[in-house]
Amino acid sequence: MNFLFAIIIGVVVGVVGGFALRGRQANAVWLAPALAVAGALVAALLALLFGDDRDYGWKEITLQIVLAIAGVAVTWFLGTRNAADTSATPAP
Repeated sequence: MNFLFAIIIGVVVGVVGGFALRGRQANAVWLAPALAVAGALVAALLALLFGDDRDYGWKEITLQIVLAIAGVAVTWFLGTRNAADTSATPAP
């Protein structure tokens, strides 16, 4: 059940973040929600690995939201880098 809520949180945060970034950057429409869902699922997995076997609590929800926002931040970072930043050799 925690993973279902993680997907829901990730989709909501990703869609809101995607709309916020859409006017500023030309990213794929699916990128922000996909990375936000991935972040929320990682948070659910971390909570499971660290033994959070209680009911779905506020700590896990907070971690899922924070890592979903981090996924949207990665989307922003990927959209702001230039091709010049990734090249290893300077242009003549």
